Amino acid sequence: MTLPLLPGNTFNRNLGKEKFHKSHHFDFPNDVPTMVGEEKPGIGGEPLVGQKLKPKFSVFPKGHGSDAPAWVVFDKQVLCFKAYFQESVQERRDEQYRVRKCKIYFYLEDDTIQVVEPEVKNSGITQGIIAVKKLRHTSLLLLY
Repeated sequence: MTLPLLPGNTFNRNLGKEKFHKSHHFDFPNDVPTMVGEEKPGIGGEPLVGQKLKPKFSVFPKGHGSDAPAWVVFDKQVLCFKAYFQESVQERRDEQYRVRKCKIYFYLEDDTIQVVEPEVKNSGITQGIIAVKKLRHTSLLLLY
């Protein structure tokens, strides 16, 4: 229910306001009056009559993090995954396959993948770094 517009029943619109400054809208370069503040608000930050203010905030969310390049942001950060694979054995009859454990490292700095098998002494199998792969960025390639 709204209050009737009778004297004494009006609502003070300035109640609770703290800003009453007036924005600079007109200027006189070369003694010619020009309007310089089409998008500036009026008194107290409210829009003028007929004025459409642009929103201060975008409808799209701002990305998180910094604007620094990836090689700075992700410096010395590595994702480590434990993995295994089965290797078929044809030299021996008593075993058909061998399970070999390895670790997969993904370097966030330059998107490099490294597969490493931990070395076991006296195993007779070549171990260590199995593969290193640098991922290519197709967006950075120049195609003629």
